[in-house]
Amino acid sequence: MSKYRLNFTIKASGVAAILFGIATVVSGGNAILNLYGIRKYSEEIVSFVLYFNFLAGFAYIITGIGLILRSRWAPAFAVTVAIVTVIVFSGFGVWIFQGRAYEMRTLIAMSLRTAFWCSVSIVALFARNAYSTSPVAETDLRPNDSDHIGTEMPRHGNDNIL
Repeated sequence: MSKYRLNFTIKASGVAAILFGIATVVSGGNAILNLYGIRKYSEEIVSFVLYFNFLAGFAYIITGIGLILRSRWAPAFAVTVAIVTVIVFSGFGVWIFQGRAYEMRTLIAMSLRTAFWCSVSIVALFARNAYSTSPVAETDLRPNDSDHIGTEMPRHGNDNIL
């Protein structure tokens, strides 16, 4: 994959994560605050999934910003979000197999979240690996200036196109 395409992909993933995070915070906040009468279906709302998704929305936004800025911590953060999402989705699966009430849209939403964050994690890790093996990346590190080591992924020629 070319550097341009990789830069575009990682930035697009970051923008998508931010938008996904905003939508998640808004929809989760609406449900938690009982706006628009959502709580009338309260017997079908799975509380731990609702609260996780609401809080995770903030992590989505932070991760998206980190991806756009190509911060070194962003790939690890994306992987962490993906892993925690899989854990919560597994807990939701146990909930379903116990015969408890749930909404089909929760199952669909968790499936989409899991697929999205696994994909973003793969893109972020691929970008991190591509830049860490680049000869330019090795020369960008400043061994005598400890303030800059480990703060962001190395940048390259056409990075400011998007």
